[in-house]
Amino acid sequence: QPLTAISSIVLDFGIDMSTFGEREESTMSDTHKTPRKIVGFSMSPALAVEVKKEAVARGISLRKLFEEMWTLYSERTKAKKS
Repeated sequence: QPLTAISSIVLDFGIDMSTFGEREESTMSDTHKTPRKIVGFSMSPALAVEVKKEAVARGISLRKLFEEMWTLYSERTKAKKS
């Protein structure tokens, strides 16, 4: 069932799955020289679509989008404490 949901989201974006691996490689420019930890979380289907659309519109991975969001959050939190 989850694969069907992901497939329908991917189809909604009109992504050609035959070149998906190539496309993913081209958008992820960093080389993971630092250790990585997988963090998983769930969200509503509607929010997942919004987040994925934003990443596609920016031409970045979901990981990069999350990193940008976290940076902004951290900066705003530090500014409020000052």
